Amino acid sequence: MVTTTGYANRFQTPAEVSAYDSIEYRAGSYASWIWELQRPVLVEYLQRYRSEVKRPLALLDFACGTGRVLACLEPLAATAEGVDISPAMMALARQKCPRSTLRVADILADPAALAGPYDVITAFRFLLNAEPEVRRRVLGRLREVIREPDGLLLVNVHGNSRSLRHPAILWRRWRERSRPSGAMLNEMSPGETRTLLREGGFEVVQQLGIGLLPPTLYRTPARGLAQALDKSLAARSCGKNWSIDLMFACRPI
Repeated sequence: MVTTTGYANRFQTPAEVSAYDSIEYRAGSYASWIWELQRPVLVEYLQRYRSEVKRPLALLDFACGTGRVLACLEPLAATAEGVDISPAMMALARQKCPRSTLRVADILADPAALAGPYDVITAFRFLLNAEPEVRRRVLGRLREVIREPDGLLLVNVHGNSRSLRHPAILWRRWRERSRPSGAMLNEMSPGETRTLLREGGFEVVQQLGIGLLPPTLYRTPARGLAQALDKSLAARSCGKNWSIDLMFACRPI
């Protein structure tokens, strides 16, 4: 379900970007902890893929934002590119990703912004936040520039509607029904995500989950226990449908 619109217009000012980088991913935040669990899984997946295809990798990080994912993965690629619609986001990404070619571009308005073909395309924290029509069009464009037949698309959905986070989202939507806060309260189920990806020309070959316990628990004295449990269950098969943050590895159809 999508409850917000105009995601492309967010994070266009240095103040908005600074707040995102310093608050959402501040030391000790829930988002930064999930990234700590997600990062080694992502690196291992890319290393394994590189060994399988046995060729230097051309990497694209779409909607790269401040460069968090790109900075992590650029050492594993022969060439790395990042594209984002926000100049303010890109200013921070340039500080973090010295080996990457970075572009401020709207790939739907300017198809030439993506050269391709890319062996690996990553798109993190994009699908959930973008409007449905933008999701579909972007996936179609990424499908055009991924290498065939064995290119790899890695995307995540950081709000699974089948997770324990869902009741809190319902409560916030009800509480803010008359006074919208601007918070991103979108959710998607694993099934909805798979359908969207297939409509965009991609087949899911593996689904992984990070973070079973809701963020509210991390703000209680049980934080240490929650961290230990989520760490032990990260990317395990038992949590692939119920984790809050889902990662989908896809190949072009």
